[in-house]
Amino acid sequence: MEACAVRRAFPRPLVALCVFAFVPLLTGASHRTANFVVDAPTTEMARTIAEHAEACRVSIAKAWLGQELPPWNTPCPVKVKLTRGEAGGLTSFGFNRGRVTDQSMSVEGRLDRILASAIPHEVTHTVFAAFFGGPMPRWADEGASLLSEDERERRRQDDIVMDLFGRRGDLPLGRLFRIEDYPSDLIGFYGQGYSISRFLIEMGGRPRFLKFVKAGLKVGWDNATKTHYGLADVRELDRAWRSWHRLASTTPPPRDALVIRAQSGSADD
Repeated sequence: MEACAVRRAFPRPLVALCVFAFVPLLTGASHRTANFVVDAPTTEMARTIAEHAEACRVSIAKAWLGQELPPWNTPCPVKVKLTRGEAGGLTSFGFNRGRVTDQSMSVEGRLDRILASAIPHEVTHTVFAAFFGGPMPRWADEGASLLSEDERERRRQDDIVMDLFGRRGDLPLGRLFRIEDYPSDLIGFYGQGYSISRFLIEMGGRPRFLKFVKAGLKVGWDNATKTHYGLADVRELDRAWRSWHRLASTTPPPRDALVIRAQSGSADD
């Protein structure tokens, strides 16, 4: 089987474009841990981000897989660009014979937002890549990774979904599940992926969600829906999700136990 390279898009591309001119040039520094090697403007920042990424790697893997990931053969390189804006991230993977062969990560934004948002999000992608051994459906990969971010970002996603429904920009789930490339409405796509992922996880937990996604890729989404959620097909799942959304839009999102908080350059486990 030939190697497969997967490159992901920045989750908030519009935020990150207008802030670079305000950031002073800093001498780069590097810090290496067991599974990450971080290049950042300062040594302290590189160490803080690397240690936080390691902590996220442990907690997120345990939350999703029930156990830690084994150490990677090669540390994942992480490039950090400090700006005065919100956080964004990009992780690229290479796959071969059901295994991750290489991966690299870039994050940017304010340090507090990188720690609270970008690093947990991007590390979740590495956990999913290790579990699936290949590309995960876009909606699930991005939507479920957003659940690792802090409460502020998850509330923002809820607002995005409310706006999406208000302007009827949402997609039928049968269509959403088949999307292979990022659509033009990237923000709406992330929001809808977050909402359906949250719904499925609240309904059946993380292990069932992963089994559902894996089954959907193998036997089709209708069969996967019936097997793992007891609904007739994706259309019925779509109706159930929309009914849930109407109630969830007036209820604050639950605090997610896997989120690692980070403030003032430090992380609390």
